[in-house]
Order: sequence, then structure tokens, then C-alpha cells
Amino acid sequence: MKVYIIGASFAGVSCAMHARKLYPEAEIIIIEKNGIVGFLPGGLLLHLQDKFKSLDDAVFTTEEQLNKQHIEVKLSEPLLDCSPDKHEITTTKSTYHYDKLVLANGSEQKSLNIGLENDDEWDPSFKNYDLSHKILPKIQKAQTIAIIGAGQAGMEAASTFVDLKKEVHLIEAMDYPLFKYFDPNFLKPFLTDLQKIPNLQFYFNTTVSEVTENGHYEIFLDEQKITSDYVLTTVNVHPQLAQFAKRFQLHSDNTVQTDNYLETSAQDVFAVGDLIHSPIRIREEGAYLPQINHAIRSGVVAAENLQQTRMKFKGGLRTIGTKIFGWYLASTGLIEEEAFVYSNEIATKSFTQSVSLVDDTPVFCKAVFEKSSKKLLGIQLLSQANCLEKINTAALAIESQVTLTELMQNDYFFQPEFTNLMEPFNRINMESGDQNAF
Repeated sequence: MKVYIIGASFAGVSCAMHARKLYPEAEIIIIEKNGIVGFLPGGLLLHLQDKFKSLDDAVFTTEEQLNKQHIEVKLSEPLLDCSPDKHEITTTKSTYHYDKLVLANGSEQKSLNIGLENDDEWDPSFKNYDLSHKILPKIQKAQTIAIIGAGQAGMEAASTFVDLKKEVHLIEAMDYPLFKYFDPNFLKPFLTDLQKIPNLQFYFNTTVSEVTENGHYEIFLDEQKITSDYVLTTVNVHPQLAQFAKRFQLHSDNTVQTDNYLETSAQDVFAVGDLIHSPIRIREEGAYLPQINHAIRSGVVAAENLQQTRMKFKGGLRTIGTKIFGWYLASTGLIEEEAFVYSNEIATKSFTQSVSLVDDTPVFCKAVFEKSSKKLLGIQLLSQANCLEKINTAALAIESQVTLTELMQNDYFFQPEFTNLMEPFNRINMESGDQNAF
């Protein structure tokens, strides 16, 4: 069996590595348009934070590691065409015949209507290695940076640039940041703290009408103009599709339609990661989930189904965790603002408790649950202490359809230096909102 995989990021690599374990005799080839394998989407920021000495180090795997597993890698070779009826693909270098094809070419993150799309000197994103390598000196040189989009990527970039003493203008069409993952009132302590940062300016409920460049960048908003040394867009994450993608059935959001086993409308062609529309385990309808953990799991499931349909893809919960501006934020499942997507009535519970008996740093917690059954549907966490590991427990509880009553009896370790008397999830079903009470 000859398996070609388009894309050497998380979905493609996870698919290739799992396929190698399942099909030891298969010929597995990854084709990647960039010049490096396994680049981390936040690699530029991690390099600027001195977590990696160079951009070349900001990877989760290497070509050599894949070659040792007898996975061939073809770099700097963009895909030009795909002919499912012939089982052929064409790249900039050759035409190849496949038995199984996995599309894992990911997503891109840019605005499509701000006026600089045809400017060869402007690169709006740092999502892949080539773009990051190109804009790194521009970011290092810039004293003022404008970021369009205050989602997770935009906020992480802003936090990094502020730490580098750059002046940051953060522009967001919604009325608060991170709106996909958190309710606005829950973020109040975090947002209040951000207002104290002198070199950070937010522009909420604001859209960009145009960006021009003439030695510096001018960003035209609804009623004002911003001048900056550089502009980044962290909005509109969408599948990276070529013209030939129209040969496959697509959803209205241009994601590739797949069956439960991730096979597309073309036989022997699978799609994974940021190309697909995925099930959400607590919703009746799926959604677009351009997340790394989702990409890895979908790649593994596609590998399972290359020879026979034996594993359904269950999707995800949209679980995230991050540290920005000195705060730890985590979220999984449903938030109150999107209650309309859930079929039954929901309820919420919010409370605060100290991180441990020797550390009074508050941990803010908000739970969303089904009102009738008290089944857990979502958790939001916020603290200046590292609480990120708790969100994985919450995600598992939601996937297992655990109720608040059952959570009250979950067993957790106790050690006064590291824990409070009870874990937050034990407390959700209890009435007290006092941070020092049971």
C-alpha cells in the first residue's frame, strides 16, 4: 500500500507515524510545501521568548526522526493538483500515484479584505516556518505592532510583544477577547489587570476597513487611524484549500466533508486536522476546530481507517489552556454565551478559592451544566497560579457525562502546600461561594 500524506504538521505527522505502526509494509510519503517538518505554530513567539535558540529548533519532530521510521519526506514541494479518479497527485516537482491519500495541509490565518493581500513585502501571519523566518527580523525591529484579532493567537502574540517592551495595538471586532472560550463577566479580573499595562491598547467592537503601507503601516478603523511599524492578522482561520478542492464535497464554511471515518467524497482520500468540520461531543451540530490536539487525534483516526473502516472520529470539546500577561486561562466545553447551541436549558455556577492552604492566589472557576440532570457541560478557569492541568480532568468529566453530584465524590490527593481542602470540581455542586469554605 502506497500512502501519500499532504502536510508535515501535527495531523499529517501523527497520521504517518500511526500508519507506520499499523501497516509495517506500507510505503508512506509525506509531502510538505515548507522547508521544514513539524514546525510549531507558535514557534516564532517561543523563539522571541528565548524558549528556543532558533526557529529551526521550534519543532516537535524532524525529518531525520521520520526517516528512521521509514517515512519518506519531500520538502519544499507544494501540491498543485489532485485527480481522485486517477489516484494521482501533482506537485511542483512530479506526479505521483497513490493507493491512499490523506489531505492534512492545514489552515491559514489572514484577513482577506484589508487591502494588502497582493503586497509581496507584507506577510500577515507567523503560522508556518517560512512566514515566521521571513517576518522575524521585521518583528524584532518594530517598536509598534498592530494585531488584528484578539483570539488565543492574537493574545499570545500581544503578551509576547508587550514583554519585549513593544507598543501593541490589539484590534477585535467583538466586545471582548477570547470570546470563543470564555464568558465576558468571567474575564473581569483578567481584563481589569490588562488595563494597567501602559504599552497595550485594545480596540473592541472595531473592524479594520483598510491597511496601507508607505514606510510604516496605517490601519484605518471605524472612526480612527492607527500607525504602526508592522501589522499581523490573527483572524479568519480557514482551511488551506486549492482550486482542486472543489472536486470534493465541501461544507458551507469550505471545510472538506468527510464521513464518520474521515474519508472524503472521493474514495481512498481522507481529510484531517484543520481541513475538516468536526463533531462536538456536547452539541447536536459540529463545528470548525482548528486546534492541535484535534489535528493529532484526527490524524491517528484516519490512519486506523486506511484499509478498513474500524474507528469513528468523535471530534472534541474545544479544550484550550494558555498563559498570557502573567495569567493562566483554560476552558473546555460549552460557555454560557453559546447556550443557544445546546438543546436543553443550562445553568451556571461561579466561585473562587485559594490555590492552596499556603498560597492565597485566587483560582476563578465557572461551571456550565444541564439544569435538569446537572450533567457537566463546560468549565472555565482563570488564575495567576498555574491551574492548567485541571482542565484535562474537566474535559474527561464532560466526555464521560459526569454530573455535579458525581464530581462531588471524585477522589483527589490532598497536600496543603499544593491543594486547598477541596478541589474546585468537588465544590461545584455545593452552595457556598466563600473561597475559604468547603
